[in-house]
Formats: sequence, structure tokens, C-alpha cells
Amino acid sequence: MNATRILFFGIVLGPLILSAQKKEEIQSLQRDVAQLQEQVKQLQASQDQKLAAIQGMLQQAVDSSNKAAAGLATLQHDIGARLTEQQDKVVAPVASLGAKVDQIADDLRSTATNVADLVRRVSALDSKLADVSTAVRTLSAPPAAPAVAPPPGNGAAAPAPGPSAEVAYQNAFRDYSSAKYDLAMNEFSDFIKNFPDRAEAADAQYYIGYIYYNAGQFGDAAKAFDAVDSFPPNPKTPEALYYRAVSLMKAEHRTDAGAVFKEFLKRYPRSDHAAQAHANLRALGLERGTAATKKRE
Repeated sequence: MNATRILFFGIVLGPLILSAQKKEEIQSLQRDVAQLQEQVKQLQASQDQKLAAIQGMLQQAVDSSNKAAAGLATLQHDIGARLTEQQDKVVAPVASLGAKVDQIADDLRSTATNVADLVRRVSALDSKLADVSTAVRTLSAPPAAPAVAPPPGNGAAAPAPGPSAEVAYQNAFRDYSSAKYDLAMNEFSDFIKNFPDRAEAADAQYYIGYIYYNAGQFGDAAKAFDAVDSFPPNPKTPEALYYRAVSLMKAEHRTDAGAVFKEFLKRYPRSDHAAQAHANLRALGLERGTAATKKRE
């Protein structure tokens, strides 16, 4: 009987006991799940707070960066404006100074040209004075004694002599000074032919070249000036060499002109035409920079 009761109670109460145990386990699991969910919520809330803090920091960084960029843009604008202002203040005077320097250089070149022309004219006046002095000495000389007629039977009389060298040169130079260039050309040519050993022969040859030069016949002028070198050196020698180079330059013989300018500077580095010779070489592209003539000792 007791055994039967125990068996009965075991059969009836066993499932109930098992069910109670499972229920406790489920409740325990539910409590664990609830705790996990609470922890997840707390973790989520913590993460949200951190993200919010990070976003706030990022926003502050972005704002700071924008402010810095705006500040840099303003600073750059100010610097650019100040540089432009300073540049305007500096460039204008420098440009004006450069223009003044160029103008002064042009004036100096013009002055050098005028001085060279003045020197040439003074040299021409010296030549004229020398010719006048020669003419005065010739006129003041006592007249020659009349020739005695040869006795009859001694043959025909000798032909009358032509004008003297002084008179011939004086006549040619007078016609040259009076702009009678064709007549002066013939007279200078006759003087060179009749009196090649006279000191004035080189002058006559120079004036022939200058007549061609003034007429714009630069090729013939260059040849005539070149012929002055065939005479002994005299004051017209450097002048003839310089104007030979100028004539070649004006005749568009640039290479030959450059060679003659260089020869002129080599032979007469302290000539009054040296500065203009350097300028002509630069114009021909045969000399660089602002070459200056050698300093006079």
C-alpha cells in the first residue's frame, strides 16, 4: 500500500517538481537576459554620449578650422593688398628712374656724337688754318725772277709751268668749302696726281671721300677713305678709318663695317670717335653690354 502511494506520488508530483525547476531556470535566464539588455542599454548610452562628445569636438575643430581659414584668407588679402601698395610705390619710381637713365644715356650718346662732330669741325678748321697759313706764306713770298728768253737756235721754249702745290690745294679747298663739290673733286684728284708726295695729298684724298659721303655714295666713300691709308700717317688717317667703317655700315656691309670698327678701336682706342664706334658695334650686334672706351691716361 505504501509503495503504491509512493509510486503514485512519484508519478503525479515528479512532473510538477521538474516543471518547477524548469520555471526557476527560465526565470533565471530571463533575469540574465534582462541584465544583459540593461548592460547593452547602458553601453549604448555610453557610446552615444561618447559619439556625441566626439561629434561636438569634431564640430569645434571644423569651426576652428573655418575660422582659421577665414583668418588666413583675410591675412592673405591684407598681405596681397599691402604688397600691391608697396609695389605700386616702388615700381613707379623705379620705372621713372629707368626712363630717366635711358634718357640720360641717349643724351650722353647725342652729346658724344655732337662732341665728335665738333672735334671733326675743329680738325677741319685746323686744316683750313694750315691751308690759309700756307697760302699767306705763298703770297708773301717774293715773286720769282722772270725767265730769261733762250737765245735763238736753242730750240722751242719750255711750256709755262702750272700752279704751285700750295695754290692748287688752296683752290681745291676753297671750292670744297663753297660746296662746289664736283669742281673740288676734280681739283683734289688733280692735286693727288700732280703732287702725290705732298703732305696735303692725304688731306685731299680724305676730302674726296667726304664728298662721296655727303652725297650718300657710301660705297665710293669707303673706297676713297681706304685710300688715305696709302699715304704716310697724318691727322686725317684715324678720321678716314672711322668714316670708312661708317660708310660700310651705311652701305649695309655689316661684316666689313664691324671689322673696320674693331681695327679702328685697336689702332686708336682713345680717339674721340671710340665711344661711337663701340655704340655702332653694339648696333651691329658685334659687341655686348655697355662697353666703354678705355680711360684716358
